[in-house]
Amino acid sequence: MKKLVVALALLTSFVASAQNNRIVSVDAFDLAYTGGLAFRSSDAKRGSDRKENTFRFNLNYAQNIEQYIGLMWRAKAYFNRTDIDQGSYDELTSAFGAAGGLLYNFNADDIKNSILLGAMIGLERATFEENGMDDKSAFNWTFEVEAGKRWDLGRYSVANITYAPTVALGYTRYGGDIRKKYYKSETEVKFNFLKFDIIF
Repeated sequence: MKKLVVALALLTSFVASAQNNRIVSVDAFDLAYTGGLAFRSSDAKRGSDRKENTFRFNLNYAQNIEQYIGLMWRAKAYFNRTDIDQGSYDELTSAFGAAGGLLYNFNADDIKNSILLGAMIGLERATFEENGMDDKSAFNWTFEVEAGKRWDLGRYSVANITYAPTVALGYTRYGGDIRKKYYKSETEVKFNFLKFDIIF
C-alpha cells in the first residue's frame, strides 16, 4: 500500500512538472498529502486488547487561471479510514470525497513568497459503524476557508519548495443516516504549521 501511495505522489509530481505555476501541497496535519498507513495494538491490563488501523490519502493540487493574475483553481481528493477492534466493541469510520475551489495569491509575481487565501466546497461519502450495529452512511457537504503565507526555501531539481503554514476553518453538514443518528454538523479549526507547497 505504501508503494502505491508513493507511486501516486510521484506520478502527480511528474504531471505537474509539465507547466509552470502548478502547486502540490504537502500538509503534515493529515499524515501528509502523500498518504499514511498506521497499525496500532494496545495490550489491555484487563479485558480485550485494542487494535486500530488507520489509512489516509490526501492530495491537494492547484494551477494558474491564465486570464486572472494571481488566481488559481484548486482540487482535493481524499480517502480516510479508521478501524478499531476491541473484543466485542468495534468501530469503523471512513470517508472519501473531493473538493474544488479557488486560491488567490496576493503577490502574483512571486507566489513563492506570497500571502494566500483560498476556499473550497466539496462532497464526501462517509460511513460510521459502532459496536456491530448497522453502518450509517451519508453524503456530506464540506466547506473550508484557508489563509496563510509562503516562504521560499529554494529550488530542487524541477521543483521549488516553499514553507506555507496556514490557518483553516472547516464546516461539514452531515446528511442521511449520520444526520439522523449521530451528528448534524461539524466545525473545525486547523493550524497547519507543517505545510509545504511544491511549485512547478
